[in-house]
Amino acid sequence: MSLSGNLAGITFGGLSSGIDTEGIISRLISIEAQPIQTMQAQQQSLAIKQQALQSLSSKLTALAQAGIALNNPNAFNPILATSSDTTVATISGASGATPGTYNLSVSYLAQAQKVASTAQADTTSALGKSGTFVIDGKSVSVTSSDSLRTIASKINSLGVPAVASLIDGGPGSAYITLTSSATGVANKVQLADASGTVLGDLGVLSGAAAVRESIANGATSSAFTDSTTALGTLLGTNAGGPSSIQVNGVGVAIDLSTDSLQAVADKINSAATGATATVRSVTNNGTTTYKLDITGATTPTFQDAGNVLQSIGVLQQGSGNELVAAHDAQYTLDNVALTSSSNTITTAIPGATLTLLKASSTAPPTSTLTLTQDTSTVATQVHAFADAYNAVVDFVSQNASFDQSTFATGPLFGDSATDQVQSTLSSMLFSNVSGLTGTYTNLASLGFSLDSDGKLQIDDNVLKGAVATSASAVAAVFQSAGQGSTNDISYVSSTTKSKPSGATPYAVNITQLATKGSFEAGTAQTSANPSAETLTFSGGLFGATPYQLTLDVGSTLDATVAKINADSRLKDVIVASNDNGTLKIDSKRYGASGNFTVVSNFAAASNNSGVGVGGSGTTVAGVDVQGTINGEAATGNGQFLTGNTGNATTEGLQIQYTGTAPGNVGTIGFSKGIGVQTNDIVGSFTDTVNGLLSLSTQALQSDSDQLQKQIDDLNTYLATRTTDLRQQFAAMETAMAAAQQQSSRLSSLQSSSGG
Repeated sequence: MSLSGNLAGITFGGLSSGIDTEGIISRLISIEAQPIQTMQAQQQSLAIKQQALQSLSSKLTALAQAGIALNNPNAFNPILATSSDTTVATISGASGATPGTYNLSVSYLAQAQKVASTAQADTTSALGKSGTFVIDGKSVSVTSSDSLRTIASKINSLGVPAVASLIDGGPGSAYITLTSSATGVANKVQLADASGTVLGDLGVLSGAAAVRESIANGATSSAFTDSTTALGTLLGTNAGGPSSIQVNGVGVAIDLSTDSLQAVADKINSAATGATATVRSVTNNGTTTYKLDITGATTPTFQDAGNVLQSIGVLQQGSGNELVAAHDAQYTLDNVALTSSSNTITTAIPGATLTLLKASSTAPPTSTLTLTQDTSTVATQVHAFADAYNAVVDFVSQNASFDQSTFATGPLFGDSATDQVQSTLSSMLFSNVSGLTGTYTNLASLGFSLDSDGKLQIDDNVLKGAVATSASAVAAVFQSAGQGSTNDISYVSSTTKSKPSGATPYAVNITQLATKGSFEAGTAQTSANPSAETLTFSGGLFGATPYQLTLDVGSTLDATVAKINADSRLKDVIVASNDNGTLKIDSKRYGASGNFTVVSNFAAASNNSGVGVGGSGTTVAGVDVQGTINGEAATGNGQFLTGNTGNATTEGLQIQYTGTAPGNVGTIGFSKGIGVQTNDIVGSFTDTVNGLLSLSTQALQSDSDQLQKQIDDLNTYLATRTTDLRQQFAAMETAMAAAQQQSSRLSSLQSSSGG
């Protein structure tokens, strides 16, 4: 019988010898496996140190974020806004607002208009009325079977600013109400019976039509999303078909089914009414709409037999049952009379938001509004930086500790990376900020000191006094800052690679001045446009989407200039002028990004803009500034010059040059405050590729991986060693079993022979 084979993983030890071979093998393998426990303990120690370094990295990142928060341009100029009577008005101030005190009185609050029908039988019975009416630029078609509830549902499905509601006071006391969603006279509900007399029959409208919204010497229409699409399409109705209006007694044929807002303007201008019609663009919150302005020496007179002008909001009948009149807020600031369509006002006091809450026309309530520098908020932000630094100190103290009694150490004890982090930060904190002069050049001058544990503490009285004395000087201790030697050179921004200039500012040399792109028409305009003309603007200044502007029929050169400069899209990027009878257009942006092209849909002629279909005018391309900073190459973008990547000192440093002469134009002194330096230092430690802590963590992981390989190799060896020992003991047992059998046979032979 052989015992050396593999019996499905089952081993039998000592069957012949009586020896516990498995126990012997287990003990032998256990002795040889002892290094594994040592290596696993080393791995655990490495993992604890890795975790400690990662936690330290997190603490440092929080410190960097606190430092960068102080680099915010408005961090040291927060505003505390107060109202002496918060029942009259409240006020909030944005950082950077100018401190001041204002006396407020409020005569009227802004109100949203609410109109109602006359009393109807109920809300659900058919009204027996039919026709089409317009509400806020959208039409509602009414059939004889519609009830008040049906009409309200149709209105509310349009998505217009007005909201329709029902009041049911019982039989004979049912009403439909229409409420504007915005306050102010300009936002009252626009209503017109386009065909039929539904609104008139319901008592919503009553009386003669009059100008709905007045402008200087004229009237303006409702706002529409497009100026070239047929108004009937925009309104959702062509009710009434071709019609005729009168402006200053002169008839003008209008057809809503085909005429756009621009077409209506052109027809009025072509009819020699003595009035001027212009399509005006209005941009609010990024959305552009278009309105028709009709003006004259005085406000023109209108007749509107077909309700065309009422449908587009130039005219409107009076309200038959006005529950709440639309009203603008009326108030005074320091006895200056002001109005607003909203009770929330952001323009009256720069940088502040004023909310009116109470008013009286007979005895206007008053409040004193005060904007002051908020030194407490500054102190809070600075304390947040100190707290973040102290959290790093506490963490290092706990994890790099050494117990002299037990000789126990923390996971970071003796760690060179941790020591370098601590020494670099502590030496930076109280060094003078390079390039700063005057009273405030370091943290000590702002009331900072270190306690016995190496943690930051702040004397708030010193800090607040410094902020009150010179917030900008205090800011420079924490922020990136720059100072040009002339007003033409100004600091814009920098990166972690930008180096402070120190006591010697960087020289600025300009080899090419930035210029603006321009276009001048090739033909002078001497007479008014006989037809509407479309100018198309494109190029880098307008991005991927060209912009079109339609010049009204009868436009003179001055009218064209005025329309371009008033257009809500164009006025922010270009400016037009009359250059000795020729249209000239200049970009408002310097450099290549401000370049543009403009073409007309007509060949250049003396009775149009003279722009032409292309190539007939003179285009001058704008160029970017070129030059060097500290003798190092820089890239221009408009008037902005930025140090190139790889520069020894000025990489990422951006300045603006607004001067008119090239050459050695002056210097720029650049400093990096404590907050920015902290961010730079932390970045050098925590950078995922080359950061010291990251490299240390990677090295620890490499050591752990190497230990794991040794453990795996040893386990493989021990598995083989176990098999070898079992085979050796099995061979021994086999030999002993054979010997025992032979001995037994010999004994039997001896016994049978009579021995």
